[in-house]
Amino acid sequence: MLSLFPPRVYLYDLNIYKPPVSFKLDQRAVIRTWHDSQFYTPELLDFQTRVFARSGLSPTETHLPPTLNPAYVGSDVRTDLEAAAKECRMAVCGAVEGLFKKTGLDPADIDILVTTCSIFCPTPSMASMVVNAFGLRRDVQSYHLGGMGCANGVVAVNMVADLLAAHPNSNALFVTTETLAPAFYFGTERHRLVTNLLFRMGAAAMLITNKPSLVRPAGRGRRGAKYQLLRRVRVHTGQSDDAYTAIHFSPDEEGKNGIYLGKNIVKEASRALSMAMTQIAPYVLTWQQLAEAGIDALRRRRAAAADRYRNRQRVDASSVDKSGVGNGDGSSSSGGGTFGGSSRSGKACVTAAAAGHDDTAAESSADTAVTASTPADKAPVAGASRSSTTPSYKPNFQNSTVSHFLLHAGGAKVLDGLGEALQLDDTKLAPSRNVLHDYGNISSSTTWYTLACIETTQGVRRGERILQVGVGSGIKCGVNVWKALRNVHE
Repeated sequence: MLSLFPPRVYLYDLNIYKPPVSFKLDQRAVIRTWHDSQFYTPELLDFQTRVFARSGLSPTETHLPPTLNPAYVGSDVRTDLEAAAKECRMAVCGAVEGLFKKTGLDPADIDILVTTCSIFCPTPSMASMVVNAFGLRRDVQSYHLGGMGCANGVVAVNMVADLLAAHPNSNALFVTTETLAPAFYFGTERHRLVTNLLFRMGAAAMLITNKPSLVRPAGRGRRGAKYQLLRRVRVHTGQSDDAYTAIHFSPDEEGKNGIYLGKNIVKEASRALSMAMTQIAPYVLTWQQLAEAGIDALRRRRAAAADRYRNRQRVDASSVDKSGVGNGDGSSSSGGGTFGGSSRSGKACVTAAAAGHDDTAAESSADTAVTASTPADKAPVAGASRSSTTPSYKPNFQNSTVSHFLLHAGGAKVLDGLGEALQLDDTKLAPSRNVLHDYGNISSSTTWYTLACIETTQGVRRGERILQVGVGSGIKCGVNVWKALRNVHE
């Protein structure tokens, strides 16, 4: 739920982990390894080659840890706990250490710690690893979130913000990563092989605060927080079995564990995104767009009422023809009452504004669209409905109050669908595409890499708004709106 006056939360700074150059993956070496091992059939070799060619990932720029990288181990990859722990410590501690250097803060300044990694969940926890590595205070509030998927880099901001609301004048360290070793798939099922092709090494560390001395520090030359969190929305559609099972980590028929990606992912992600954008749209669209959405909702409601009235007239006429006696029930009065009494009228503008997001899944099949602007009443019993055949209003987020978009770069087709749904041009999609190309799908860290990319290549001007969107297993969708408090150009 959105709060009209959410507690003020600020992103002081962030740091992304950049693996060593020696960790870069040469896809040609991967293909040679596939052929030399003779593990995959020619059909599976062709399938993986085609999927990677369309993935949007660079064949030479993304990174894999030494335990999985053919340049180090050939086809003898390691996925044991020791390999996973080493990979995790390297990425997470690299991101956190860089953040401390960047901000000038000490580990003792951290009051709250939240880490997230979907598959790798060691004991002691990843949060405990950070406490141990940097010597955080004994009273630090530490939490690790597991199994939350790619969306959690956005969704978990809700938890961080709530913790800060409960602990005024505090600093929260939020760390995102996905350790690849335990998620590597050794089998041959196509639904699970895709993750080997897309996911890459990375981590991000963010300092989120409500500490006044950091937000607006006293003294000349001292920089305050970069961004203020204006709005945050999370949606969970796991009540549906289709959504719940669309993405899951489980064994295949041969007992080999892997991340399963169902054919209905785009459909279910589109539904969750539509719900989230329905809630966030009123806070980011311009007044003109909101007015257009309201007018469209009113027009469609009137058309629906007219359709219902005509249908009642047809039913009454049919009754007269059969019995020769009118019903005398005042059909026109009933129709007028229906027009004036819709319980959804208060949501009309918001619902119509979100309808544009229903096309996210159009790239796979027409039945994936989620109708967000349909009137509550059922369709007419006879004849074509003008309200259902007239295209609903689709807001162009390119022209909204948002200047920058942080979209989860799960793959090239995912970005294409998001860009089409939000009606964004290539300039708005470029940062997300660049991150996908250079770093691959880095799970919950992806949108933070995109923000770092924007800060470096374009810069962010004071007052500009940033829309952060994450979708992942569950299905969960998170949307955050940030506002720049100062000019940022790293």
